[in-house]
Amino acid sequence: MVTPLKVFGTGQVTLPKAWRDQYKTVNFIAQETPQGLLIKPLLDVVYYEDGDESFGLSFPLGIDAKQLAKNLEKANGKI
Repeated sequence: MVTPLKVFGTGQVTLPKAWRDQYKTVNFIAQETPQGLLIKPLLDVVYYEDGDESFGLSFPLGIDAKQLAKNLEKANGKI
């Protein structure tokens, strides 16, 4: 979907409600690319893979210790 966005005098841009609801986050990151500006949702958990076939999880917004334990238990079957 292509949607025009308006920049307010303060530099603020409002994303359409459908986009905000779809990603269930209030945090987004903007990245300048050769094609233009890329806006991506910043989710609570980011999965990544490295070139050496390793992978990991990143919690850019931080995570509560209990939630981390639950996530690890779910991923590993048990701690």
